[in-house]
Amino acid sequence: MRFVYHSDMKAELERQLTGLSLEEKSEVVSFLMPFVTPDFDEDPIHPELSSELERRLSVHLADPSGSITLEEFKKRRFAGK
Repeated sequence: MRFVYHSDMKAELERQLTGLSLEEKSEVVSFLMPFVTPDFDEDPIHPELSSELERRLSVHLADPSGSITLEEFKKRRFAGK
């Protein structure tokens, strides 16, 4: 069965979704993903990427002085462009 909705229903849905907090939006996405992608995994991060992220976090926690802020990264990355 295909669900058909009217444009005013879509507008109302968009209004309600934009009013949600980031956490609530994340919950909605987590709920909907299995319907969009039936083979959706709760943890879509590849194991190798997960291991690398864990490694980097450990390095940062051991010595935070080697890290930079996102703002500093953007300055360095986009300097001269």
